[in-house]
Amino acid sequence: MDKIEARSGSEDFWKDPEAAQKLLQRRKRLESDLDLLKRLQRQEDDTRVLVEWLEGGEDVEKDLKAALDALDQTLEGAEFQKMLGGEHDRASAILTINSGAGGTESQDWAEMLLRMYLRWCDRHGYKRDLIDLQPGEEAGIKSATVLVQGEYAYGYLSAEVGVHRLVRISPFDSAARRHTS
Repeated sequence: MDKIEARSGSEDFWKDPEAAQKLLQRRKRLESDLDLLKRLQRQEDDTRVLVEWLEGGEDVEKDLKAALDALDQTLEGAEFQKMLGGEHDRASAILTINSGAGGTESQDWAEMLLRMYLRWCDRHGYKRDLIDLQPGEEAGIKSATVLVQGEYAYGYLSAEVGVHRLVRISPFDSAARRHTS
């Protein structure tokens, strides 16, 4: 961290804006990792104190359970961050949805997927921008492209590849037949 601080404070730091940006992003990641380690250490210390009090006869079972739950949640988050340790996992992502060859059914399914992903972005605090949207003739969408911005967006969404299928009774078929989209 000290080396990064020294480099970012130099006069020629912004002569190469791309390198400067990368260095600042690295500093941000290191600060985030350091904060996580400090939080884990603090939670471990608090838990040890509560265990000592419990062994001493104090009535702190509820507090100890809450502390252990919080520590467990922090550890799960840390494990997930470790799992998303790839070169691009912390980056933003571009999500593209295309309807298949199933006509209206497929286009309706593509719109459902788009709504699902947009809501997922909202729930997880990601900024999302709908870059392109091609509506279907009767219902749904032919295609959509969404820019998902935020830390780990690419890491989370990189596994969302391939064909997503839906089998249902079609609301667009007067014979109420089962369709695969």
